[in-house]
Amino acid sequence: MTNRSAVVESFTNAPVVGVVRTVSRDEAGEIARAFIDGGLELIEITFTVPGATGLVRELQAERGGPGPPWIGMGTVTTVARAREALDAGTEFVVTPNAEPAVAEVVRGAGVFLVMGGLTPTEIAAAHAAGADLVKVFPVPLVGGPDYVSVVRGPLGDVPMLVSGGFGPEEIPAYRRVGASAFGIGGPLVGPTPEETHRRIRLALSLARGEATA
Repeated sequence: MTNRSAVVESFTNAPVVGVVRTVSRDEAGEIARAFIDGGLELIEITFTVPGATGLVRELQAERGGPGPPWIGMGTVTTVARAREALDAGTEFVVTPNAEPAVAEVVRGAGVFLVMGGLTPTEIAAAHAAGADLVKVFPVPLVGGPDYVSVVRGPLGDVPMLVSGGFGPEEIPAYRRVGASAFGIGGPLVGPTPEETHRRIRLALSLARGEATA
């Protein structure tokens, strides 16, 4: 199995992306390792983290072999960042915007691509550019599940990941309207490792349709 096909499998069977976005590299490392320890298969290190590419390499080295977990990079807004992420060995790429040149570089490398869009025009553009998933972001600010339900009326053939600041308990509402993957960061982090693990287990169970909130 190639890395790409295995990443696809994780997005299908464990579709919760643990988003790591902090201003401290040490804190980012702690959160990423907590997400990994909790059982997440998809970890997104954003370029807003200082030394993000170095942290990606470090986490992959600690893994000691092929994933999961898969370590990807987010906030890939430019071609330069896309190339930097690929050079670091990113296993998937997440963008907040629909930039065709970024899509061309990432798709050319055969790496799984999650490309951002909010309006119907942006979502359609990201899909046309070759995104494997379109990240509808920041969806809670524009109506949450109701918004997704409306845009999926004409765009129901576009596979969508939702992101932008909601907790695990809200996953079923997004799942009911057609979202197939979920990007969550801070709401997964509890005051103790045990609580973080509980939130992750809940998120994965809800994302798979195994439980209700």
